[in-house]
Amino acid sequence: MSDSGTIDFVSNKLGKLFKVWRERNTLGLLKFLYRRSLEKVRGQMTYHKWVMRDRLTQADILAAQRTIAQWTVRPKFSVIMPVYNVDASWLEKAIQSVQNQIYPHWELCIVDDASPKPHIKRILTHYSQLDDRIKVVFRSENGQIVAASNDALALATGDYIALLDHDDELAINALFENAKLINKHSDADFIYSDEDKMDTKGKRLDPFFKPDWSPDYFHACMYTCHLGVYRTSLIRAIGGFRAGYDGAQDYDLVLRVVEKTRSIYHIPKILYHWRVIPASVTAGGEQAKPWAYVAARRALEDMLARSAYPGLVEAVPDRPGFWRVRRQLMGEPLISIIIPSAGKAMLTAERSMVALENCLRSIQERSTYHNFELILVDGYDISDDILTRVTTAFAGDATPNLQLVHCKEPFNFSHRINQGAANANGQFLLLLNDDTEVITPDWLESMLEFAQQDDIGAVGAKLLFPDGKLQHGGVMVLGGNPGHAYHGFDDDHPGYFCSNLVNRNYLAVTAACLMIRRELFQQVGGMDEIFPLNYNDVDFCLKVHQAGYRNVVTPYARLIHYESMSRKAGLQPHEWETLNQKWKGYFNQLNGDPYYNPNLSHRAVTFELW
Repeated sequence: MSDSGTIDFVSNKLGKLFKVWRERNTLGLLKFLYRRSLEKVRGQMTYHKWVMRDRLTQADILAAQRTIAQWTVRPKFSVIMPVYNVDASWLEKAIQSVQNQIYPHWELCIVDDASPKPHIKRILTHYSQLDDRIKVVFRSENGQIVAASNDALALATGDYIALLDHDDELAINALFENAKLINKHSDADFIYSDEDKMDTKGKRLDPFFKPDWSPDYFHACMYTCHLGVYRTSLIRAIGGFRAGYDGAQDYDLVLRVVEKTRSIYHIPKILYHWRVIPASVTAGGEQAKPWAYVAARRALEDMLARSAYPGLVEAVPDRPGFWRVRRQLMGEPLISIIIPSAGKAMLTAERSMVALENCLRSIQERSTYHNFELILVDGYDISDDILTRVTTAFAGDATPNLQLVHCKEPFNFSHRINQGAANANGQFLLLLNDDTEVITPDWLESMLEFAQQDDIGAVGAKLLFPDGKLQHGGVMVLGGNPGHAYHGFDDDHPGYFCSNLVNRNYLAVTAACLMIRRELFQQVGGMDEIFPLNYNDVDFCLKVHQAGYRNVVTPYARLIHYESMSRKAGLQPHEWETLNQKWKGYFNQLNGDPYYNPNLSHRAVTFELW
């Protein structure tokens, strides 16, 4: 490195440290340096290393057994396992994984679905004679997985059922961890854990570290999957598994379970190992079991038919098992689009233009939803020339209403949004930066189909830099640090288990493009004006989430964002500190971002181990 290069490198590092110190004070800077040093020492951890580090020791097992002995509540688990023609070695390993459980209060309910291979009956009979907790029924005719699963459910006498495929394995602590959660949360009706895959040589790979309960991501894919544990009485109350949904019977089951309960818990630990063999969906995808995807789609369509917000289901192209659920719009409500602006010019790679004019032109020319009004909020700094051009472009009864709201106070983004909202007539508010440009014509419909739902709060869009890189696809708050998922990645990057390509819940979304019901905006008190430039959107979304609503990002509403063209980038002194002081209690209550996973890195929102 040349002398000048070294000077630039050191200067940039010092500048960054000074910026962190301004935002977080001396203690915050020290914590930042400590965390970065720790991450550097750990390096990029491979999953093999993670498995070795996470493995239970004999001391861990003894400690768990002592814990069990102290519990006053020891729920009984009925492990449901339908069997059909599976290889002997995989069947035995599946059974043994239940026998090896640290937690002893279980029964294994096995139903053979008239397997023609002779070793099945021999193995099942052998294990049922070894352990009276193993119950076996042999069907006289093949009824497929739903019929076999319901027969196994009929054998269950436990408080909870757990689902195990005949060629997979439970982690040794699977039932213990579930019992521990139930001792802490007696209301638990549905519990799911993280999972990984296991090849035929026993090597573990491809872990799935899941978010906490995320309904809109669940509608995009059956992400809860394994290990699924359910209160037995609830499963029986909804009629068990439904005929005709073979291959997606678990998905259909959970879609009906979550309509009956909100007592849903996630254990962020790998408690289940899928066996990757040629006949499984894990190995062969859609070609292995095409009927499973047909059944999954039908299960979603049934869910929509039962819902207060009906709609249709579309497959995500080239992504088997991933779906787009599209809700019908409830009427054609007025949307108030609030745009703070100074009417500044910006220079792109192609041309010089006025950001506001470019934004409004894209709305007018590309939007397929037309029942909206435009509210421009400025500080008396949009020039008369630009105002004339803008108002002329939107003149006439056939075009949207446009009103100008002046603010004489110094620039404060939160204040200007609140002023715009106070002058809005729409049932829905859309907060929009003037340095955005609409790409997808149905962007308003794609956001409105979520914003109209009672349980949903803020709805965000997918924002791209002019070069096509990702600017915003959802905001995580990790260790008090808000960060945009996959910031700077390619637009078509799939993300972690396709989370960048489908609708997904996030703790926060950017106010550069945010839709919400006006009554909910008012309910949470609008935007907090102690955040004049940054974190006002994160703070706002936290208020919405704390009030009991979930936030969502839809990648089907896409805009270009010429980020910070309208104002200078960067944080102001103490903004980060103010955010963390205000939300310290709630962050502790959440115990981390619920839509991330504590096993994943906090260095960046890229869903890596470290």
